[in-house]
Amino acid sequence: MSGNCKQTSGKLCGHPRDSNTTRQNQLTLADWVNDYLDRFGTCYLAQTQWWGDRTLTWDAALERAWLSRFADGKMHPHQRRVSSKLAEGLNVSRQDGHQAQQFKTFAELHHWIESVTARVKGLGETTAYDVAQRLGMWLNLAPDLVYLHAGTAEGAALFNMTGKTTFLSDFPPEIQKLGATHAENFLCIYKDNLKSLSK
Repeated sequence: MSGNCKQTSGKLCGHPRDSNTTRQNQLTLADWVNDYLDRFGTCYLAQTQWWGDRTLTWDAALERAWLSRFADGKMHPHQRRVSSKLAEGLNVSRQDGHQAQQFKTFAELHHWIESVTARVKGLGETTAYDVAQRLGMWLNLAPDLVYLHAGTAEGAALFNMTGKTTFLSDFPPEIQKLGATHAENFLCIYKDNLKSLSK
């Protein structure tokens, strides 16, 4: 998520360390995964505290997730271009009347949020995933599949993965060890660097 997932106001896709092309061509998948873990391995801790704040009511958690602003008031970079549509997404989700206890898995939660974004012109897969992920932090529901959208889909395509989701077990062991949430983030951040592996 140009920012750093470690920062509360940072993107979930950032940029890996700069290195010259010759050096990049010598790096293995394990090297890139280790670089990711070094730089972004704890990146969701602050976000979980903010989006998953259990002092919030379900309605307040919905509002915080949809409005996409960090604790410092800054808009999440993924939603800047669609910021005018977020309140509409919130309103549609409230009109649906779903309650927290209805969701037993992340997949159920994501399916619902995806149905909301489908009803709001201008919102798409990235916002659906981001809002579901934020609400998942509040509900303590994490993805068990890797969701392929935007930059993540580009990274996954390098491993011949297509579609909207894929099993974590379909990826090489180096990526599997990240877990589904971090794998999604890794594939987005490192998609350009991973191209050197197929050369």
